[in-house]
Amino acid sequence: MKEFHVLTAAMLLLLMALLVSASKNVFALPGNQSEKVVALTFDDGPKEGKTDIMLNMLKERNVKATFFVIGAQVGENAEIIKRMDAEGHQIGIHTYRHVDLSCLSEAEQKAEVKKSEEAIEAVIGEKNLVLRPPFGEVNKILEDWLDRPVILWSVDTLDWTGRSAEEIILETVEAVGDGDIILMHDISDEGVEGAAGIIDELKRIGYTFLTVDQLFAHRNIELENGEAYHRAR
Repeated sequence: MKEFHVLTAAMLLLLMALLVSASKNVFALPGNQSEKVVALTFDDGPKEGKTDIMLNMLKERNVKATFFVIGAQVGENAEIIKRMDAEGHQIGIHTYRHVDLSCLSEAEQKAEVKKSEEAIEAVIGEKNLVLRPPFGEVNKILEDWLDRPVILWSVDTLDWTGRSAEEIILETVEAVGDGDIILMHDISDEGVEGAAGIIDELKRIGYTFLTVDQLFAHRNIELENGEAYHRAR
């Protein structure tokens, strides 16, 4: 009888240990709906003296972001692209010349995407990158042939319009919801201060920052080629 009680107690202790372990890991599970998540994205870089300062700020706050870069600017800013990749940020395509893809023929659209991807691949060896079309413009021609997902946004900070960092922070934090994708520009004058404030305030109220790929994977949403996505919810 004594051995039975000892065995029962041991089993209970093991069960309790397993339950405690599971509770510690619950927020790490993909698709957990109780955690508030958001993706911070930057367009129009890279640019020396702007993007590198943004990267410094993100590193200080241990935040991973997604940068949609202009292909024509990649070669002369190769070290910045390498740093983005090395520090865990996601890199996407923002066309080669920052053009409105909806105004181009299919052949011209393909050339813009291909040249951009080749420029990025030459620096970090990655391809099959997601696309953010300039101005968010997409047409049926693009949707029909595109061999990758289109990532748009659900919250636009309008940081390129000359708004103050305070305005950017206050209005963005008020507008953001779980699963949102925030649009910013790493080359804007108020971008670094605005992004820093957005990060600090959203972290304070319980948000976790993910890259775009991480955001959709976290919510078990499989991205499809030619489809446009504004948020992960």
